[in-house]
This record gives sequence, structure tokens and C-alpha cells, in this order.
Amino acid sequence: MAGALRPVVLLMLFASLLFVVDGVFDGVYPGGPAWFTGRYNNLAEISYIFAIVNTVVAVMVARGSERSLQSRIGLSVFFLIERPVTAFALGPKPVESIVTHLATAGVELLILVTALRVWRLGNTAPDVDTLFSLESSSSSSAKPEQDSEATRRNRNAVATRNAWLIGGVTIALAIALVVDGIYEGYVPGGKAWTASSDGSGWIVYLFAAVALVVGARAMRGGKVALRALIAIALILFLERSFTPFSMREQDPIVLALHAVGAFVSLAVALVTASVIRGGPSPHRASVPKLEAA
Repeated sequence: MAGALRPVVLLMLFASLLFVVDGVFDGVYPGGPAWFTGRYNNLAEISYIFAIVNTVVAVMVARGSERSLQSRIGLSVFFLIERPVTAFALGPKPVESIVTHLATAGVELLILVTALRVWRLGNTAPDVDTLFSLESSSSSSAKPEQDSEATRRNRNAVATRNAWLIGGVTIALAIALVVDGIYEGYVPGGKAWTASSDGSGWIVYLFAAVALVVGARAMRGGKVALRALIAIALILFLERSFTPFSMREQDPIVLALHAVGAFVSLAVALVTASVIRGGPSPHRASVPKLEAA
């Protein structure tokens, strides 16, 4: 593990421990007062899911994945908002639980600052090869002439691989939104499509259409479209993450669909940001990896 990465990974593992401790303080354990009893709208249990996801990402970061580090930066932003909100929004909680929520938010702030420092170091260091190793270099150099021709045709064009990656995650986001709308009954003959809070779920179809249109433009490499796609993805990430809390949603399938939408939205933002940072140059790695030092 690179020396610069070690503090990030250790903080992430500590955050996973805090997620588990918070679940215990909330009474989410077999026979506990909040063990799938409807208390806290059955949302306290998600703390254990956060712990598992966080640990998996920590392992991937420790193995040197730059994309995982970028994902963890996004998760830190999410947890910085989610931990304080859920400490109070789900109803009265024990003091120990509230303190744990706030402590986790503090740890997440440290993770965010440290991860950003490592990520910026990896992209500004003069001897970048000491921080990043280039995977798939043979495949990227197999067609140097084609890559250089594509670069000359359009300096803003996204490499074919990255273009399809943007398209793939954008389509996945649109599918997640459409499935959510269908499940909630916004189909012909189903719920009424209105502008009120109880009948506005159809707006996910509009979100999906906008994401697909902007994503199609982003695949062609337009800088404005790429930045617009990031903005849309981040807006959807926040909307998907916090709508269940504001609507006090209890349907586990709806919660799962919102969670999928949130994570896919984050993936869209990270992939697009990576493409913008990488640019069209054929000399950059397609899948950069933090190298152990």
C-alpha cells in the first residue's frame, strides 16, 4: 500500500466500524428494538450496508484503484450529508447513536480531505509513474495511428472506449429511473400524473430522457455536454439519496431502486469527470491504478 494511501484506508476501515457501532446503538441487532420492527422506518438497518460497501471500497483503494478512490470521494460527500441528517430526521435516537453519527461525519470529512489530497498528488506529481501504473498499455498502444488520427479529427473527442463507458452508465441510470417510475405505478391506467407531491413520481421519466440526451452529446466529446452530464448526475445523486427520507418511504423495493439510482448517478459523474481529466490523449492510461510504494 502506498504511504499516501495508508491514512485513507485506515480512516475508511474506522468509518466502517463506526457504521456498525451506530447500528448497534440504534438497536438494530437480532432481538433488538429496531430489528426490522418498523422503528426509524426500517432505515437504520442500512448502516450495516454502508459498512459493507465502505469496506469493499477500502479494499479496492488499498489495492491501488484510482477509480475506487474517486468513488470514495463521492461517498464521503454523501455521508457528510447523510450522517447528520439521519441522526435527527428519523425520530428520537439515543444520545450514543447521535454522537456516533456526528463522529462518523467527522471521520468522513477527514477521509474526503485526505483522499482529495492523494488524488491531486497523483495527478500533479512530476514523477507520476511512482503513483500511477498504466494498465492495458499494450492495448492502448496497439493502434497508435488510429488514436492519433481520431485526436487530429477532433481534439475534444472522447476515446471510443470512454465514449461507450459514458453511454453505458448513462443508459443504466435511465433504466434505473424508468424502472422506479413503472414500479410506483406511473404507467397508462395507473397513478394520475400530477404536479403534487403525491403524483409527481412521473418526473423520473423526464430525468431519464434528459440524461440520455445529454449523455448522447457527451459521448461525442463536447466539453459543455460532459460538464452538463456531471451536473445532472450529481443532482440526481442527491435527489435519489434523500427523496426516500423526505417522503418517509418504507417500501424496501422503492428504497433499493433509489439506492441503485444514487450509486449509478455517482458512477456517471465519476466516469465523466475521469474522461474530462484524461482528455483525448492516447498517451494517458485508460485505467489508471495507484501503485504501491
